[in-house]
Amino acid sequence: MLRHRFVAALASLTLVAAACSPAASSAPGTSTEPATSQPPASTGPTVKDGGTIVVGLPGDMVLADPTLVSDSNSSYIMENVIEGLVGLKPGTTSDIVPVLATALPVVSADGLTYTFTLQSGVKFHDGTTLDSAAVKYNYDRQKNAPAALQDSYNYYYGAVFGWGANSNITSIDTPDASTVIFHLAHPQSNFLLATTLPQFGIQSPTALKAGDADNADPSKSPYAQGQGGTGKSMVGTGPFEFSEWVVGDHVKLVKNPSYWNAAGAAHLDAIVYKPYADQTAELNALQAGDIDFAQTIAPNDVKTVASDTSLQVIDRGASCNEGLLQMNTNPDQSASAKAANPPIQVIDPAAHTLLKNENIRKAIMYALNRQSYIDAFYGGLATPADNWMPPSTEFYQALNLPTYNLTMAKQLIQQSGVAASDLKVTLYYPSDVARPYMPDPKGLAQAIATDLEAAGFTVTFGTDGWHAGYLTKEAVGAYPLWLLGWTCDWGGPDNFLDTAFFHFQGTSPNPEFNYGPPSLLAAFQKAEQATDTATAQAGWTDAQTILANDLPTVPLINSKPPAAAKAYVMGFVGAGNLEELFNTVWLNK
Repeated sequence: MLRHRFVAALASLTLVAAACSPAASSAPGTSTEPATSQPPASTGPTVKDGGTIVVGLPGDMVLADPTLVSDSNSSYIMENVIEGLVGLKPGTTSDIVPVLATALPVVSADGLTYTFTLQSGVKFHDGTTLDSAAVKYNYDRQKNAPAALQDSYNYYYGAVFGWGANSNITSIDTPDASTVIFHLAHPQSNFLLATTLPQFGIQSPTALKAGDADNADPSKSPYAQGQGGTGKSMVGTGPFEFSEWVVGDHVKLVKNPSYWNAAGAAHLDAIVYKPYADQTAELNALQAGDIDFAQTIAPNDVKTVASDTSLQVIDRGASCNEGLLQMNTNPDQSASAKAANPPIQVIDPAAHTLLKNENIRKAIMYALNRQSYIDAFYGGLATPADNWMPPSTEFYQALNLPTYNLTMAKQLIQQSGVAASDLKVTLYYPSDVARPYMPDPKGLAQAIATDLEAAGFTVTFGTDGWHAGYLTKEAVGAYPLWLLGWTCDWGGPDNFLDTAFFHFQGTSPNPEFNYGPPSLLAAFQKAEQATDTATAQAGWTDAQTILANDLPTVPLINSKPPAAAKAYVMGFVGAGNLEELFNTVWLNK
């Protein structure tokens, strides 16, 4: 998802090492401090309570149920409302702290059992009491999600833990109201890190049931559609409560007056999030005072902001994202596409088939002048990607992927055996959003098309609204060629290579790309179930080598997305993964 200062990634094996001790709380990279209990120290003006901050986002929220979204716009809002058993220390991408749990869990010596003790006296925003049964209900609900929601909506649970019989969470025990025990089928080094996501946050079972949250068609679920505001949708335990959502216009959160953690109570009365598909319009709104905070500004606008004394630039540090030209090589409908409600049809089957050809995929990468995209759209705040994860990620290695060489691209096309008349592809981009790794989707798509056409391809454009189908269609493999990327949830190789892109359901590859040789699954299992750093590193090295040889998709860039705010916005703590809490923010005006 999304953040300001980047902290080095926690070794995934740290968690496995912790699993071999009586309690994980002593492990490096973890803390017993609640995530919202430590506002940044201030030597400046006295903190003021009250007021409303208006935050510009590069796109609208998708749905009002965190379990059904995988985009960072939705998560950016929800992480201020929904809390999990554990969270990330503000400003970091891997430092785990307890939240709804009193401490980090006691982990069995074999790494298969995690025992959490819950905070006492915590209430959901609708007044329901937090207890172990509520935690179990939330996880069981996702594990057994209707087939129509899997992949197309409920992405994270399947990507991280697996659904139903394939889930690594085999069972959850609740011996008393304050104790929750997770049982795993095999050790999972990212279990705690994944549990920090808002998608695995704990929501009120009362509200979920009342809002028909498990309807196989989210458009018919009042809960998912955000109807009713506080106590009706997005019902968590956090410092802010969901108030209203006017699709395409704004989402409003209000201060939780009964927040259980007094040290982390919000200073602001409310947050209003407004979507801007055009970053020029977002900057204009900031300059005009229509918004107070711009979550992401165009890199080319940094100098403009820096020269304005009424504004401040927020540097999030090293890149924790990846922008890619994605590919799917299977013209047949995936099971999840068929199960979607309504079923999702594959677009341009001939292009899917074309992309099966390894020489064509390599030709595409040689054809792309990625530095020219950086010069045009990223203001120098990006570098060409040489992997499927950014260089700051643990176990990263330079892969020496193909770089711009038009002659080589044409040679590979000749070697492919594909006739010139068949070099036709449909390239999709989102029509109403900007992302940190994709500040101008249309412009980037046009630049890529120009390069592909120079190599001999014929490119047809397609576009869908971010909220109106883009994420749903690409997730089940409907598009042959499309723009998308990933802002890290945590700074580990598993979050990019596995969770984000090439995860498996059992032995079946992610339908998004329809790529997943058995050797890649074996590499993931070797790395993620390892009990020592050397074995884990070997597994991740194997995985990177396999991807470099097969080139299933095309890495484009790693960007450093800046934010901007009015000078009077105080107390903000950003991070490279954009997991940014607003409970510490206050307005000095």
